[in-house]
Amino acid sequence: MTAVGSVVAAAGAARADPRGKCARVSAPRGVRSGARAPTACRASASDASHSRVPIEADASPPTRRAVVSTSLAGAASALLAPALSAFAEDEDEDEDAAQAAIEASMKDVLKQQSGEQTYPRQTAFGAYGGGSGVMQASFEVSSLWTVIGKRERVASDTASEKSTASWDSVVDPVNGKVVQGVSLFHSPKYPTASIADLGKPENVSVAKALGLESDDTYRRADMLGSAKRVAKDGQVYYDWEMVASPPPKECPSAVGCLYPDHIYLMSATVRGGDLYVLSVDAFPENWRQAGNSLRRLRGSFEVRPEDIARAEASEAEAA
Repeated sequence: MTAVGSVVAAAGAARADPRGKCARVSAPRGVRSGARAPTACRASASDASHSRVPIEADASPPTRRAVVSTSLAGAASALLAPALSAFAEDEDEDEDAAQAAIEASMKDVLKQQSGEQTYPRQTAFGAYGGGSGVMQASFEVSSLWTVIGKRERVASDTASEKSTASWDSVVDPVNGKVVQGVSLFHSPKYPTASIADLGKPENVSVAKALGLESDDTYRRADMLGSAKRVAKDGQVYYDWEMVASPPPKECPSAVGCLYPDHIYLMSATVRGGDLYVLSVDAFPENWRQAGNSLRRLRGSFEVRPEDIARAEASEAEAA
């Protein structure tokens, strides 16, 4: 700038500040734009006697530490922003997965409770009724399963001969065969009036007490569990779980005989002086998947003097 330009600029500044003492100073770099710019006031010509020019400011200029702190805070915010955004996205994904799992569980529960699965009764005896004295025996099977091959033999003299009924297998649409045979036995003139007269269920010699000693598989079977069950009408049943390994002559080694080829879920009761026995021969390969359902089947075993299905329908209507 030329000397003339300097004189003109100084004169303009003097007019802008009538008092001729103060001029606004631009804010130092690093200070936010909203802060007031400090002003510097110099002595007028009449104060020329003072050798030092006093400087006053409206706000103190920022220190080096404040500027560095502000810069670091901004950098940290810039670095953390992507991480925080990713964390929020991860949380959203976790919530979506949890919600999906809850909805799937709810659908399964609703499907089970929607009435799609029923438990119709499989019956034997009783229909031949009349003066035979053989009561109807039955058990429930899930409507999702297929019961195959029923056979029934009622003795001509039911007062002295045994009657039997059987089903070849029960098949699950997912797991395949879950039962390799269901059998019902009726034995007249049982020596005790109640199954409870045999003592505690865990102490019963099952094959002998139920008249099944002639079957080597039942005779070799070991007891896994037992329980006493009382039906709605007060009738007492004993339930057992038995496991039978192959006979020694069929085992390739001693270890091979440790694996069962029959798992029997059995139930028995004495009613009207006769013994009734249910035996469900579970398929070992699918025992783990179908165990609870097979126990439910065994637990539904009933013996009654009337048509059980019709009686239950009447009871449901009355309720």
